[in-house]
Amino acid sequence: MENWARRHRVLLWAAVCALAVLVAVGASVRAPLKDWWLAREACGGKLPGGDLKTVRPDTRLGKQEESFDEELGEYHCVLTTDKDKVVVAVDTYPDGADRDEEMSFIGSGRPPYAVLPGGLPGFETDNSVVYLMPECPRGGKRPAAEHRRLLVGTWAYFAESREEKAAMLRLAVRMTNEVTEKLGCGGTPLPAPEDGAVPDTGAYVPRAEAKGTACGALATAGVPAEGRDGQVRIAVADGGVVGRCTLHAPRRDGDGTRPGESMVELTGWLGDWGPDLRVTGSPKGEGVFREPSSTDSRAWAVAECDGENIGFAAQWGEDYSYGKAGEKSGPPTEKQRAERSALLREYVAAFAKDQVRRGKCTGLRLPTAP
Repeated sequence: MENWARRHRVLLWAAVCALAVLVAVGASVRAPLKDWWLAREACGGKLPGGDLKTVRPDTRLGKQEESFDEELGEYHCVLTTDKDKVVVAVDTYPDGADRDEEMSFIGSGRPPYAVLPGGLPGFETDNSVVYLMPECPRGGKRPAAEHRRLLVGTWAYFAESREEKAAMLRLAVRMTNEVTEKLGCGGTPLPAPEDGAVPDTGAYVPRAEAKGTACGALATAGVPAEGRDGQVRIAVADGGVVGRCTLHAPRRDGDGTRPGESMVELTGWLGDWGPDLRVTGSPKGEGVFREPSSTDSRAWAVAECDGENIGFAAQWGEDYSYGKAGEKSGPPTEKQRAERSALLREYVAAFAKDQVRRGKCTGLRLPTAP
């Protein structure tokens, strides 16, 4: 009897061990299968596998979501890790309140962090969101319009290296074309980026060497004394869709190889970026810049290129408050505000005139003294 019980205990223990092995094997098989399924199904199965693999972190996938409203022209998809971190997210912003809110965020935030190659209509922000504005003449509820565009944001949170940035850009273009087809936009598909092409954060040159470039305004217009020997960051997209010129003060510490603080920002916005961009710094606090305007913090000029509006902005760099040597700290006086406003108007006029000449644009309107 004792031997019988012992044998059964051995058999029972063996069965438990075998079950544990099967459970472990099953779990090890299910995790990769779940990863494969999520990657395959995310964003309607349209994410290119090779590029998705490149921008994925070394972790398991967690879930995917997708929604589409054809009537409103809204599309959303997101793929996350098992830690709820975004791998890829795609959102559309047709005409309406959501787009106004997003454009307000773009306009009141930092200028483009990087411009896109090949004339792609968009830019990258400093947290790896690629915004594109493809043609969408038949999109939205209003009658078809020749120059109507759709705003599409694609976020690849983990894209950092050059290889990952190239994959991120291909993903953004691929998904933007998929969305415009899904929405029946009827515009021309965006061209695929060249192999290895990445968003361009620009090149830094001594201020004197910026003369004759697309950012020459910062070399010819008067600048604050501390910026005269500074550097200019040149980031202007092919085709002039968006552009950014930044004057940096000389670095005062370390080895001097990196630029100092951002002092002046010049930006150009073509198409819907121009007339529909909602920005702070307008005389009334916030608004759509279809008309020239000027304050002591921002100046705005407008023109037309190939039937589309284009806007040009000049503003002080983030965290930089223009002041002359010897001036007391504190809120600026009316005289100081007028001086700052006049200087920004000088910057935007020089920048806009040069850009209009380069782009063969017409109808340039410059801001006047408020």
